[in-house]
Amino acid sequence: MSRKWKKFGELTRKCYMDLAGLEKSLNCWDEAFEALKEAVAAERREEPEYAAELYALDEETDYEYDVQGWLEDYLDDLDMRESKEKLLEVCDELIGLFRWEEEKPSDIKFLKVSALKSLGRAEEAVAFCEKWLDQEPDDYVAVAAGIYAFLEIRNMEAAEGLIRQHIHEDTECTDENDILFTAAATYYKAAGKKEEEKRIQKALDEYEEQLEELFSGFGGEDGELEFF
Repeated sequence: MSRKWKKFGELTRKCYMDLAGLEKSLNCWDEAFEALKEAVAAERREEPEYAAELYALDEETDYEYDVQGWLEDYLDDLDMRESKEKLLEVCDELIGLFRWEEEKPSDIKFLKVSALKSLGRAEEAVAFCEKWLDQEPDDYVAVAAGIYAFLEIRNMEAAEGLIRQHIHEDTECTDENDILFTAAATYYKAAGKKEEEKRIQKALDEYEEQLEELFSGFGGEDGELEFF
């Protein structure tokens, strides 16, 4: 294993110390991401097919660094700090770094669309979503991103077209499509369509109630989980 992994590990520890307020290191997150790219590049010089999929990084490193978990925290940190330019850059680099045949980078692409909108590049966000939807028309994350992007440029017809294509009278809100229902609720509120907004919000509320019931059933006597 490349020695560069040790550097990545040291920097990620600094990141979490920074997150906990125990140490101040403003650049540690960005430095850790650079170290991660260097480690992957070093491994691929020896083995070109090394970690072609993102999840394989943790397998290859015996789960020593929780790479996927750290990347999620890094993207969240960039989003919370409103570092939209850097967030966009990192999303693009991650999309290009792996093959994405077994797992799709839907969450990363969604963040990219959000960053583009925040940077005032709504037309680029729309173009990206249109291409994404052409490739994966049934990806609920892609559909939700498309709704937000079309709404940003006030193309209400296109946004509502996506909603009607994927949400019908009998469509239930589930853990797979709740992001789509949330986008639909945002659209109908912006469009001033109160009846549709009420219907979508009702489905979201029912889904949240189901989640509450599910998790409330996990608590048994002495803190044991009823699930087990």
